[in-house]
Amino acid sequence: METIDVSQMKAVFDEIENRVVSRLRASEEVYARLLRQRNEIKSRHPFVRSVFEGDASVFPSAEDYQAWLDYKKSSDESDQMERMALYLQGHADCFAYLRKIGAL
Repeated sequence: METIDVSQMKAVFDEIENRVVSRLRASEEVYARLLRQRNEIKSRHPFVRSVFEGDASVFPSAEDYQAWLDYKKSSDESDQMERMALYLQGHADCFAYLRKIGAL
């Protein structure tokens, strides 16, 4: 039986994630609506856009700006780790199911 090569899956994860997001944008109306909603909010509220684009002038101090950058970086990294863990769990569940039904 072949084992899951986690390092190989990590190497292609970004490519897979990009394909999934492209598919969602092209074929999932709810996803497209949520993206439009986010963009409309940023258009109507320049402050929101400025915060997410990292405009230092909207923060009360350099310390608050750095805190935002640190928060955003750690948030992005933890989100990425969560997506990778879900992806890997899906593979593990698939293998377990295939073993359970005798396909492996």
